[in-house]
Amino acid sequence: MIEQARRKNLYGGLLVADLTEALAREPEGADLMVAADAFAYLADLTPVCRAAARVLETGGLFAFTTETHEGGGVVLGDKLRYAHSAEHVRGALAAAGLSVLALAAASSRTENAVPVPGLLIVAGRL
Repeated sequence: MIEQARRKNLYGGLLVADLTEALAREPEGADLMVAADAFAYLADLTPVCRAAARVLETGGLFAFTTETHEGGGVVLGDKLRYAHSAEHVRGALAAAGLSVLALAAASSRTENAVPVPGLLIVAGRL
């Protein structure tokens, strides 16, 4: 995937790394951070939310998607992707000191032509 992205020559930078480790190397002062279809590989969102909160400037926004499911907590699906409940997402953001500004049902991908249930979240460091 990274090679395909490089060939498109659309991105200012591409990095292959553990997300929380990469964020630990980033300076503070970001006004916007976006993660699309990345958190399906994380069970616990709290560490990455804390790392994002550290990097964000006051008033900065953190927008991301998750797969979701009916019920609470986190479940690991048949495709080895995690689905997070809205409650779990809210808890991870609160633990990181981030405020939920928007949380809505939205699918970030399809599987066999069927939208995968998901959430679109915008959080802020106020």
